[in-house]
Amino acid sequence: MRKGISPLVATVILIAATMSIAGILAYWTTSFIKTRLTEAESITGGSKCFGAEFELRSGSYNDNTLNLILDNKKSVDLLLTNLFLVYPDNKLDTKSLNETLKGNEIKALIINDVATGFLTGEIKTQCSDVYVFFTYSKVAG
Repeated sequence: MRKGISPLVATVILIAATMSIAGILAYWTTSFIKTRLTEAESITGGSKCFGAEFELRSGSYNDNTLNLILDNKKSVDLLLTNLFLVYPDNKLDTKSLNETLKGNEIKALIINDVATGFLTGEIKTQCSDVYVFFTYSKVAG
């Protein structure tokens, strides 16, 4: 006469197998998510840039001076690195800013020695995907 394994032993084996598979899947999922987050941080500039956003509230231009009012919409501090101005003859003028726009701050930025007639301007930050674009007509008009 043949005997099988008892129902209690079979249940313990099934539970152990299920828990082992769940542990392997949890470990793999955790590793996968950590890898994806690291990749995303390297693309966006890291968690220090996550959710960063600022805008140009207003601007004016007179006597070769560009006056800009910037509004940081989030709690992330931004380092304003450069101002790029494009002129009709495709000349690019770069101004180094090195100004900090603190989180939720509104700040006046004054840039001297700006030649008249630029077409567009762009303020870059330390976060590659966080910048402000504007036109001459918006600030001089």
